[in-house]
Amino acid sequence: MLTRPATRHDLRAVVDLYCAYDIAFRGGVDTDDSDLTGDWDKPGFDWQDGTLAVEEAGRTIGYATVVDEYADMVTDLERTDLYDLLLTWVEGHPGQLEHYVPDPDTERAAAVERHGWSPARRFWRMRLELDDPTPEPVWPDGVLARDYDRPRDDVAVHALITTSFREIGGQHERTLDEWRGYLLDTERYDASLYLVVESGGEVVGACLSQQMGSDYGFVRQLAVAPSQRGRGVGLALLHESFRRHAARGLPATSLGVDAGNPTGALGLYEKAGMRIHEQFTRWDRPAQDCARQLPGD
Repeated sequence: MLTRPATRHDLRAVVDLYCAYDIAFRGGVDTDDSDLTGDWDKPGFDWQDGTLAVEEAGRTIGYATVVDEYADMVTDLERTDLYDLLLTWVEGHPGQLEHYVPDPDTERAAAVERHGWSPARRFWRMRLELDDPTPEPVWPDGVLARDYDRPRDDVAVHALITTSFREIGGQHERTLDEWRGYLLDTERYDASLYLVVESGGEVVGACLSQQMGSDYGFVRQLAVAPSQRGRGVGLALLHESFRRHAARGLPATSLGVDAGNPTGALGLYEKAGMRIHEQFTRWDRPAQDCARQLPGD
């Protein structure tokens, strides 16, 4: 068995590992090439520090990555014995680390718990099938919805998202540059799916969604300023996003929500017709100063 940094030549093999995992534990394929290349193509991405591939008999059977605070791993379905090896490599990275495990994968949950990680938060993936005509959005008086305008909207939308997510708590707060890299400087960015709402010339709402292949539209971030809450802005943003996803022939819209969100987001999504589709636990490894620990050390 060989461990080494991954390379771009591993793309097909690693995506195939994720797709098999999706089918086994998530009810269907939810991974494509851009889920990996989006990280790999970020400026300054370090293959040596950020990836580990496990190879046996010339075949890639395991993969792990750490990007910022986010840690992930996948193995051949028959080789879950590799979890300890991959976790040991992951834990050689300093700082706080987060890893998300879907509820059906009890074996992986047991592995991260065995390594001393703590179940920090619960998340739901919600979904709406776009089989029926989507409702027309009803915009409150005095608000204007439009497509995202770069770079004019960057600072205001980032501030709105940051303030709103701070209310939830327990979220990684991205700087403006980090946020741009996460949502704007990516091949999935499409201004016509990034909706902005203004009132009196100020940005008071945003719904930033992306097309995930031909499978569904995914709402990455949704926020409404406190001054506009209770007026139907959030519901109208969702309905407009549904409408735009359906117009592209996408069969569904999905989004993630923190189960502990105190802002009433779950009620909004349910009012829009969305239902819980998957459940995850976020496991945290507290911030540490770590020396690089490679398999075999």
